[in-house]
Amino acid sequence: MGSEIVRELEKAYDCGDLNDLKASLLPFIRTNRQKLLTFIHDFQQMEGPRPLDMLIKIFIIQHNMPFDMAQYMAKQSSTIRKEITAPVDDDTKRQNCVADWIRQKAEAHRSTSMFQQVFCFEKLKDQLMPLIESELNLHPVPATS
Repeated sequence: MGSEIVRELEKAYDCGDLNDLKASLLPFIRTNRQKLLTFIHDFQQMEGPRPLDMLIKIFIIQHNMPFDMAQYMAKQSSTIRKEITAPVDDDTKRQNCVADWIRQKAEAHRSTSMFQQVFCFEKLKDQLMPLIESELNLHPVPATS
């Protein structure tokens, strides 16, 4: 199951379906700079030094925040439209169908989105880490042997 999800993400990444996430990653870091710095400080106070890339992945998951809320909402809306296939000619019935979808599936949709974000970060981290370190005014912790 897990490897199937990764294969699907690899395919989506390779064909450009995740380009919006890739493009919004660094702006997300910039927008949440202070929250991320506070998170890093607090985490390391409790757990000790950790690699910055690991801390960023934990931050993405723990804070459960889309890189770009407008993109996230547009994708969610598109998903709802695709999944509500029954013809609904009454606005009230349609609103009820959407409300049911949100109650039943919004949390899973959000979790999938967070996983996609971490996946994109992992794929791009080698090229982005120097920029992120600069943005955060941090320097990598040397590896200990």
